[in-house]
Amino acid sequence: MAVLTGTSGELRFRGVRVGKCREFSLDISRDALETTVLGQWDRTFVEGIRGASGSTTVLYDRDDTSTRDLLNSVFRNNDGPQPITLALSTAIGAELDVRAIVTSVSTPVSVGSVIACSVNFQVSGPIGEGF
Repeated sequence: MAVLTGTSGELRFRGVRVGKCREFSLDISRDALETTVLGQWDRTFVEGIRGASGSTTVLYDRDDTSTRDLLNSVFRNNDGPQPITLALSTAIGAELDVRAIVTSVSTPVSVGSVIACSVNFQVSGPIGEGF
């Protein structure tokens, strides 16, 4: 059994690899809807709506157009959700495809450090299976 590591992953925005991605995460959750009625002594639930959000950290490189496009997407209006691919392993094709809206970009700058930008996104619609 092969264990996946971060060295075989990548992040793509609008189909183009983001060159200097340090890490990414995707948080998937599903609501639990209560179906308990009068007279029952134990709570019961059914599956509800699924949702997801994620984040990534990219190293700023002004020559990398895919990184600039990702960072600047927070400034565009009415673009709608954009395709983001979270490739867990390019070797075995383990990918999660989503359409998402970039909700925030944080760009801390300090002397003597590489500029690492934190990007958060909200998934809109289904999550392409890939585990």
